[in-house]
Amino acid sequence: MAMDAFTRAHVLDQAQARARFRIPASASGSESDNVRNCNNTVHERRLRDEEEEESPRISRNEQKRRLKKQRREEQKQRQQAELALIPTISTTTTLLDPRPPSPKDRNPPNILPKNSKVSLSVSAAMPPPSTYHPLLVCSIGNPGPQYASTLHSAGHTILSTIRERGLYQPFASGLSGKVARPDTTTFRFSITGFSKEKAQGLAPGEDDFTLWQSTKLMNVSGPSVAAAWRQFAGQGRFQAEGQTPRLVVVHDELESPLGKVSIKDGASSPRGHNGLKSVQASLGTRVKWWRVGVGIGRPESREPSVVSKYVLRKMTDREERAMDAASLGVLEALRKIADGKA
Repeated sequence: MAMDAFTRAHVLDQAQARARFRIPASASGSESDNVRNCNNTVHERRLRDEEEEESPRISRNEQKRRLKKQRREEQKQRQQAELALIPTISTTTTLLDPRPPSPKDRNPPNILPKNSKVSLSVSAAMPPPSTYHPLLVCSIGNPGPQYASTLHSAGHTILSTIRERGLYQPFASGLSGKVARPDTTTFRFSITGFSKEKAQGLAPGEDDFTLWQSTKLMNVSGPSVAAAWRQFAGQGRFQAEGQTPRLVVVHDELESPLGKVSIKDGASSPRGHNGLKSVQASLGTRVKWWRVGVGIGRPESREPSVVSKYVLRKMTDREERAMDAASLGVLEALRKIADGKA
């Protein structure tokens, strides 16, 4: 039976399909069944091919969808973690004690309650006045080279020794006599060399003593001592710094052993010392002052002429060494007076 062109083409497709899928030509069933089976096989193969072609596209879309979902989940987790950190940063009370704070704990630290009262006394608001007392240390004796290094001018000798050993300026005219103040000069080194500078005040631990020597005769030294004290005590720096200056008179003491140092109240008995009598008369009873005596010994005779000759003579080497050693005792006595311990 002759086949038309369409039938021949269909048969040819079936033959190609059998060759492709290895379907034998002698398979059971009629030719039409074979053709039908072949068509089904070809259709299934095409469906699988289409599914295989479409599955990568579905897989990629699914991956994109899952990736977006994963990113949203990660962002949500980060936000939750940040919110969880906020209580730790703002306050540690939430972490340590989950209970709500009591009313008494709601006041911020270092802030007083609304109805609280504060009373400030002078002692609490301001530092107490300094217990250290600057000193005006006056020595009385006879002036000039004629009486230098005599026993009666032992006070002058002691102050000169203290000035040489300490950081004091040279004696110069001032306060109605000769005065030596603490030397606050400091030396600074630079490329151009050393230079001097004046410090604003004494360094901690330094003695604030102003040394003063009378330029009057012993028996009339009182008025110059009183004038020097008025000028010294009237300085404004003492009031500004809350300090109370003190007056000390250093003198020879005839009745004491050589080199012995003693501290006495200025109003105590002068025991025949005319210089102390003059100072007491000039200062009166309204001025509180101290005196530091340095023993010079005494002659065996109590005759006035013998005693006068004794106190006005030059010191021996032994007596000078005794005065040199006594200067340390005088310095210690001055520090006790300055510290309020005498």
